[in-house]
Amino acid sequence: MHLRTYRPLQCEAQDQIPDLPGPSPLLILFVVLLMQAAYPWLGSLSPAKSVSITSSPVARVVYAQPDFTTYTLYATGQNTLKNAGSIAADTHGGFYVADYGNNRVLHFPATLGIGAGPAADQVYGQPDFTSHAVHDGPAGLNYPHGVAVDPNGGLYISDMFNNRILHYPLASTNADHVYGQPNCVNTRSNSWGLNAGSLFQPQGLAVDSTGLYVADSANNRVLHYPSRSMIADRVYGQGTPGNSQANFSSNGSGNGATGLNDPRDVAVDSTGLYVTDSGNHRVVHYVLGNPIADRVYGQPNFAAASVLANQGLANPTAATLNKPTQVALDSTGGLYVADRNNNRVVYYPPYTQTGPNGPEAVRVFGQRGFTTSGSSTTASSFHGPGGVAVDTKGNVFVLDIFNQRVLKFVGIVN
Repeated sequence: MHLRTYRPLQCEAQDQIPDLPGPSPLLILFVVLLMQAAYPWLGSLSPAKSVSITSSPVARVVYAQPDFTTYTLYATGQNTLKNAGSIAADTHGGFYVADYGNNRVLHFPATLGIGAGPAADQVYGQPDFTSHAVHDGPAGLNYPHGVAVDPNGGLYISDMFNNRILHYPLASTNADHVYGQPNCVNTRSNSWGLNAGSLFQPQGLAVDSTGLYVADSANNRVLHYPSRSMIADRVYGQGTPGNSQANFSSNGSGNGATGLNDPRDVAVDSTGLYVTDSGNHRVVHYVLGNPIADRVYGQPNFAAASVLANQGLANPTAATLNKPTQVALDSTGGLYVADRNNNRVVYYPPYTQTGPNGPEAVRVFGQRGFTTSGSSTTASSFHGPGGVAVDTKGNVFVLDIFNQRVLKFVGIVN
């Protein structure tokens, strides 16, 4: 079985503007004093610093619920979710959701409106929008928990309890390739032993020009599959050098710069690979091909003791995480983290390497500040935000698991 290849002004002179009399100095002074009186916080801003934004933005669109204050668990339908697992933006303003509890993946189309968004227009893993049974085969799913779009518009789905990854070509709901199993019928974990071709409850997925990255969660590792291959050529989280038989045949949990504990998701860009190391309450970054992490978010360092939720503090801060579950990157290299047990999404600006640790978050979604973690159901709060995705226009989609909905934050500028 082979995987098809996925590859993935000159300024003109302006008409001369005639000289016009400028405003008087007294008028300018009056306007400045008026602005300072109305907005006293302006004087504290410095262009040389990254300013933290400590109040949550307000969502403009809600999907799978009729309004921003409802959190009903409805019967399976075209506009419902049940404890969904992850989310991925498409290239047209819509998104895919791994609807975990309904054993399906839904696609929701783009909208320019506000308030309640449109219902799903496509379903994978079920014959219709009201079915939710577990299935195997090329058209079935068993608690899917990850989704990623390939450069050709096809779809990868991590079929968690069937212990496999399925690939669907564009406009098809029948899989054409399977990873982690010898065929579309086998569903055992590590089906032919723990090796470079096996999977055990895979979750998050990411795609780049070189191939597919899989968070092989219960094996405490991340695998890279090169294009056209169902056999991984690189493993992260199981020691060095990252491509030996010993690395591929180990699955113990660990920490430090070479270990992982229940990795839930992956994201990739030109700087490297980001992994949500959920059991260690952190996100780690690797230079591609190097199994030794060079950066950590959510913990002060790579020490063995640096694995506590919120670094052992009673309340979260801008530097802590508590069971992060998904990561997403915007077009500038900024990093979004779904910090699920803190009921928030945090944003880190594009990073310039100056040491082993990532910067503190500078924006928070779902909370009024960085030191609270309560849950609720409004247009600016969450209950278990387990997924985050960003589209090409900077819109941020948050999968709000236990409120059974997705929120869209429009045109976020960081």
